[in-house]
Amino acid sequence: MKMPRIYFCFVITRIAAFCFALLALLTATSQASEWQAVENTSDGIQIFKRELPGSSLIAFRGIGVVDAPLPLVATIIFDTDRGPEWIEDLLESRIIHWIDKDEFVEYDRVGMPFIVKDRDFVSKIKMSVSLPKKEMIFHYQPTFDSTAPQTDYVRGELIDTTYILSSIEGDRKTRVVADFVCDPKGLIPKWLINFFQKDWPKTTFRNLRKETLKSGLTVDSRFTKLFTQGIIAR
Repeated sequence: MKMPRIYFCFVITRIAAFCFALLALLTATSQASEWQAVENTSDGIQIFKRELPGSSLIAFRGIGVVDAPLPLVATIIFDTDRGPEWIEDLLESRIIHWIDKDEFVEYDRVGMPFIVKDRDFVSKIKMSVSLPKKEMIFHYQPTFDSTAPQTDYVRGELIDTTYILSSIEGDRKTRVVADFVCDPKGLIPKWLINFFQKDWPKTTFRNLRKETLKSGLTVDSRFTKLFTQGIIAR
């Protein structure tokens, strides 16, 4: 039985419309996931932002060079005792327990204005090393851990937060790419969260650079032979 021509045209039109809508959706999603340049600061920090599909939160990225060897920069990022010295508003930070030699669970508490409850975070941090690239990555993801402190603070999430460290200029300096997505949860409007977090790349890079200039810094033993043996269990 032959399909009537008018019905055949109707089916083709519907299929074409569906394909066009699907293509438009995929294009919009792709565009939403692209990093957009926001600012190049006078002290060499490139700042980008990216919309997150399905969320009103905005991801922020900073790219810059730290005038210190990668093992020292890695030590500063890893050292939870040192964290409150250079991470803005961080009041408390500690490793809860190790999962493996390159993976651990961390607890952090961030101070908020007096009318808002402090936020705390429980994150699983994975450290990975590429010896050929002379690159090290710290990747933070929210996790549930029964041994984490039970508090009255609002439990937020560090969503897909990453530090990528690359050794450059004869291992004398470190190029850092830092991505940050944080959801402090609670009743804080997302637009207000985005407004305050947009300065995170500048503050983080400038504080990290200052931290490397402090006297008495020593490289953690895990990172002393980073590019010959990888991360070493302690």
